Amino acid sequence: MAEKQGQEKFFDFLQQCERNGKKFTKQQVIDATGWKPATFNTYFGKGQITQFVVEIGANKLEAINTTDIDFVEFKKRLSQSKHYQELGHKCKSNLAKALLKKSRDNMMLALELYNRPSLENKLDGFVLLFCTAWEQLCKSRLIERDGEDSIFEPNVKKGTRRTIPLRACLDRLYEPKNNIRRNIEVVADWRDKAAHLLMPEIQSIASRIFQSGVLNYSSEFESFTDTAFISSQHTGMMSLVGEFKLPPASLLKTLYGSAANEILELAQEVESEIEAADDISFAIPLRVSLVFAKEEGDAQIVIAKANGSTEDLKKLRQALVIEKPVDPDKTHPHSQGVLLKLLNDTLTKDFDANKLGRALPKTDVHGSPALNRHCLQACINKLGWKKNNNKYHYFGKLANRHQYSEEAITELVKRIAQDEQFVSQAKCKKR
Repeated sequence: MAEKQGQEKFFDFLQQCERNGKKFTKQQVIDATGWKPATFNTYFGKGQITQFVVEIGANKLEAINTTDIDFVEFKKRLSQSKHYQELGHKCKSNLAKALLKKSRDNMMLALELYNRPSLENKLDGFVLLFCTAWEQLCKSRLIERDGEDSIFEPNVKKGTRRTIPLRACLDRLYEPKNNIRRNIEVVADWRDKAAHLLMPEIQSIASRIFQSGVLNYSSEFESFTDTAFISSQHTGMMSLVGEFKLPPASLLKTLYGSAANEILELAQEVESEIEAADDISFAIPLRVSLVFAKEEGDAQIVIAKANGSTEDLKKLRQALVIEKPVDPDKTHPHSQGVLLKLLNDTLTKDFDANKLGRALPKTDVHGSPALNRHCLQACINKLGWKKNNNKYHYFGKLANRHQYSEEAITELVKRIAQDEQFVSQAKCKKR
C-alpha cells in the first residue's frame, strides 16, 4: 500500500509541476513522495521514470507527458518501464533522445534494404541511410557532452540554423587514424564523390566495409545508450551477405563503357586500403578464422580462411558451417536484472526470514533480507562464471551482453543455502 501511495503522490506532484511549468529538484520529489533517496536514484538511473521526468540542468528536473493521462495509465506505464528500458534514458537532452531514435531507425532501414533479395542495386540506399544513422548518433553524443549548441554552425544569416556535417562530428569524437572513423569516412566519400560508381558489381568489396561499419555502430550505440541496437533474436540481420570477388574488367566495360575503368580503380583502391589496415573495425578481412565455441577445437561455427585465390573463394562461399546450433536466448534467457529478481523470489519462497537474515547482508526497500546488484555481482565473480561461456553464463560479443541460465539460479540458491557466509565472503573478496 505504501508503494501505491508513493506513486500517487509522485503522479500528483508531476501533474502539478507540468501544468504550472514549474521546475523542481530531486529533493522536492523525495519530499513529495516520501521515497528514500536511493529509491529515486534507482528509478531515474535505470530509466524507469525518464518518460515522465527529464533533467534540464544541474539538479534541475522537468515533468512531461503527465497532463493527458490518468493515474491508472501512469501506473501502467511505470510498471511496463520496469521491464523495458527507454532508449536514451541516460540523455539529459530531449533532442539527443530524438536523434538516437532516428539514428537507430535509419540503420535498421539500411540493414533491411541491404538484406532484401529482390533489390539488385542496394548500395545507393544503404550508403545514404548508413551515413545518416552515424551522423545522428554522433550528434546525440556531442549534445550530451558539449550541449545542444555544439551541433549547430555559427548563425551567419537569420533563419533556420544549420547543423554541422558528419565529418565535423567525427573530428570531435575520433582521432584521425581511428579505424571506426576511417570506415565511416570511406562510406561518406562514396556518398559524396562516387555515387555514380556504386554499381551492383562493386558489392563484393563494399560489403566488407559495410559489415564492419554495422558492427562498429552496434558497439558504439550500446556503449553510449546502455541499450542494444538490435535485439539478440534478430542479430542475423546484421550479417550482410555478398560475393567477395570482382567481375572481370571486360564484363565491366561491356556493362558501363568508359566508366568501367573508374569503377575498377575505386574497387582496387579500397581493396588496397583494406589489406593495409588489416583491422576488422575498418573492414572484414578475408584471411580470418572465426570460431564460436568454448574451446577452439570444439567449433560450433567456423568461417574458413581465404587469401583471394579461386579455390579459397570457393571455400569462402561454403564457409558457414553449423555443427551444433545453440540459441543463447533459450539456454541463457535471463539478463542480470531478471536473474536478480528471480533469485530473490526463489530465496523468499524457499527460506524463512531468519535464514535469509543470516545469509543475506543487505535488505530491500521494505527492509526484508534480499540480494542487491552488488551482492549478485560479487557472487558471480567469486564463482568465476564470467571467465568464459558455460552452462551458467553466456556473453554475446556482438550484442555485448551477459546472459544467465536457469541453472545459475539453482546453483546460487544451493550455495547460499549450504553456506550462510557465502554472500558475505564473496563481497569481502570483491573488495
